[in-house]
Amino acid sequence: MGLTGFLLIGLGGALGSICRGLISFIFCSFSPWTTLFVNVCGAFLIGLFVKLMENSSDPDLFKAFWIIGVCGGFTTFSTFGIEILDMLKSSQWSMSFIYLFLNVFGSVLAIIAAFRIFSFFQS
Repeated sequence: MGLTGFLLIGLGGALGSICRGLISFIFCSFSPWTTLFVNVCGAFLIGLFVKLMENSSDPDLFKAFWIIGVCGGFTTFSTFGIEILDMLKSSQWSMSFIYLFLNVFGSVLAIIAAFRIFSFFQS
């Protein structure tokens, strides 16, 4: 991937980070539930972008901007990690398990949903 690819990642990352900040502003919160919402939405977007990329004439540049850049800047795995740790430190065992489960399986289900929705509109 050349300089163009890295510039697209940077631009996409900036756009994704701004969108992430707007979501936190709209919800007036940096709570775990905002992070869950962002991660599941980001996974859904990645699913859509993967399907769109299948027909792209230059999938590397598409992937650089949309998947690595925008979705990478939008989703918050590091925030998810620190929130799990905070829950465990405060002995919120059930809540940490539920949060972990919803982030991981919610994201996988969101990608599956995006694939199915894309396939539905393709036929």
